[in-house]
Order: sequence, then C-alpha cells, then structure tokens
Amino acid sequence: MDQFNTRELASITWGAILIMALIFYSVKNAQLRYSLIAVIKTFFQIKIITSILLITTYVLLSVFILYQIQIWDFNQLKNTFFWYVFFAIGTMFSLNTIKENSHNFFIQTIKSSVNLSILLQFIINFHTFNFLLELIVLIPLITLLSIISTVANQTKDQILVKKLCDFLLAFIFLIFFIHFILQTFKAPSTFINYQALQDFFIPIILTILYLPFLWFLLLYIKYEEIFVRLQFHIKDKKLITLTKFLVIINFQTQKDLIDEWFHHIKIHKIENYKQLLNSFSLIKHRSFKRRNLIDIPLENGWNIYKAENYLSDFNLQVKYTDVGDETWFGSKPIELDDNFNPSTLTYYIQGNEDTVNQLKIKLFLYDLNLIPKYLSVYSEAINCLLGNSLQASLNHVHIENIYNLENFSDTSHDKLLEFKYEKFTHSVKPTCELSFCIKNPS
Repeated sequence: MDQFNTRELASITWGAILIMALIFYSVKNAQLRYSLIAVIKTFFQIKIITSILLITTYVLLSVFILYQIQIWDFNQLKNTFFWYVFFAIGTMFSLNTIKENSHNFFIQTIKSSVNLSILLQFIINFHTFNFLLELIVLIPLITLLSIISTVANQTKDQILVKKLCDFLLAFIFLIFFIHFILQTFKAPSTFINYQALQDFFIPIILTILYLPFLWFLLLYIKYEEIFVRLQFHIKDKKLITLTKFLVIINFQTQKDLIDEWFHHIKIHKIENYKQLLNSFSLIKHRSFKRRNLIDIPLENGWNIYKAENYLSDFNLQVKYTDVGDETWFGSKPIELDDNFNPSTLTYYIQGNEDTVNQLKIKLFLYDLNLIPKYLSVYSEAINCLLGNSLQASLNHVHIENIYNLENFSDTSHDKLLEFKYEKFTHSVKPTCELSFCIKNPS
C-alpha cells in the first residue's frame, strides 16, 4: 500500500463506496439489477475478452522490452497498472468513437503525450495532501465542479455557472501548483531524481508504444466488419471467399480505400469475377488521381479531388463517391460548441468525377443568439474556400452583407457568389441557416 499516495487512496475509496452503493441499490431495484447483469454479460463476450487478452499480452511484451533495456523497473508497477486500466483498456471501450476519426485521434494522442499540459498534470499530482482532506474535500469538490462545468452549457445562466466552475477549478489547481513548488523547495530531492523522471516518462513511452497495436486492432475490426457484411452485397459464396482474399491483397493497411471500395460495392453490386476486379481497379485509379492532382480550366469548374480538401484547414473534408452524376457530397458537420443541439459548419461539393461545378458552405444554428458569435468563424471559412478555389476573398461589401444577414449575389473570376440567410420557425425555438455558394453561372 506504500505505493499509493493519499489522492489515489482517496479515489480508490470513493470508487469502492460507489460500487457498494450501486450493489446495495441494485438489490432493492430490479430494473437496476437487470441492467447491471446485462452490462456484466456484455463485458464477458468473447470478442471483448479476446481484445483484453491481446491488449494485455501486448502491454506485457512492451513492459518486458522496457525492463530489458533498463527503462522500466518494478517501482513503476503502480504507474503502469493505472495507465493500463485507464488508457489501454479505456481505449478499447471507445473504439467505435476512435475509428470514426482515427487519424485525428492518433495525432491528438501523440500531441497530448508531449505537450506542456502533461507536465503540469504530473506536477499537480506529484505532491498530495493528507488523506482526509483528499477524501472529504478535494476529490468530491473537483469531481462535482468538473461535472457541472461539462454539462452547464445550454443557457446564458448555465454558461455563467460553467465559467464560475472553471474559475474555481483553475484556482484549486493553482493551489496544487503552489503547494508543489513549496514542497519541492523544502525537499528538492523528492522531485529531482530518477524515480520522478520514470514516473513522468513511463506513461508517455507506453502510450507511444501502444498506438501501433491500436492501429492494427482498428484495421482488424475494419476488415471483420466488412467481411461480415459482404454476404448482403455479394450473393455468390465462392466469390465472397475470393473477395476477402483480394481485398486484403489490394488494400492491405489502407483503411480509407477499404471504406471507399465497400461503399462502391454497396451501390454497384458485384456479380462476377470481372466486376470484382474492376471495382479494385476503379478505387486504385481514384487513389492515384488524388495523389496526382491535375488542373482543369476554371471556366469548367474544379478538380473534384482538389475540391474535396479546400476546407481541410477547418477539418471539413468531402469524399467523392460515384452515386450518380451532378450529385451533392457533404462533409461530416463540425460541431462548434458543446450544446445539446450544437451549431454546425458543413462543406458541400456538387459534381461528378470529372468536375465540380458548385461549392457550398453552411452554418446551422439552433440558437439565433449565437449568430454574432460564429459569424467571424463562418467568414474565415468562406475566405478559405474562396482563396483555395478562386484565389479571391470577401470584399468589405460582402462582409457587411453577411454580418447584416442580407442575401446577396455577385460575380468573381466569372463565378457566381451567392449568400443566403434563412430563418426557420417550425420548431419551438427558432433556428437559422447561413449558406454561401460558389458556382458556374447558369
């Protein structure tokens, strides 16, 4: 037990209290009891158990290698256990969320592993207070303030409460930091030593070592999902077996191409070997065109594979799929806030595999009071779109019209620019949509 500090002991105590309370109430409440049993049964599914065994094996192998090169030792057992439970196992239960935006997850995880906030968190948690203070005051208070700060964002009054909670959290962390500085000055050897260096770097090293395994786990899940669903799109069972083999041979670790190919066969059914080979060739050809972009005359429109990424700086990217001619393709909406009904920014392109003839960016707001807050972001996104598509930007008249919510139509570089503001009153609370379009003149 000497391995655990007072904050960790307080957290474990609260965890035990909550578990016992849950068990106690589940004895009296049948619905809660059945829900808990369902959760436990879900946890013991073969896929989850297999995943945990694979993760555990990989982590043990990583620790063994670090031990052999004398980076890890048994003093890091507690540190490693907490990392294993909260990060390694925790990510397994977030795989559905991670795989939807895996590229950003890996980048953000690497960034967060090496940024200043990790050092600050480590410093804040390095020196702790006595057990009763941690148990009765700090853990409950910080937890309560964090929960309120997370959920209080619906109304102006709630936002004021959120700001107050954020201020109190910042003040508490400042006290932690000052306490750390004072304790370090009193006994500098408690912080400036090899053990402290290990405590800081071991979770970072384990995270970086774990990411390749997680990437391959996501790839395996991707293949498994698609192979299970092939039977709904290919009727010939012999052809399904061949398809599984050829998908792996053709796309290997390229998850984006696997997704694009599967979307293609959902629309264009595969009935024979020739169609199967053609589907692979088509997706590879598109991938080649995305890597080797060509210019087309502006009077005709835009290269679709260039237009897909005109707003990538705003994480608004479109993926062309062949569902028909002159079809709209939309990006995944970017949520601008954490409200229950968030404000969203979405990018659309219209065209076919040869050219795009319309580009559009929409801002949708569930609260009209938020219009002034997001007009600057919307204007920046429009300027980004204009810059990449026409090497142009909004003039002062355009900006004035947008901020005044006045519709306008203008021309630039022989393209038609249109801005529309539309208010909707069909719901209890009025909503609105702002739309800016660049297109070929009709």
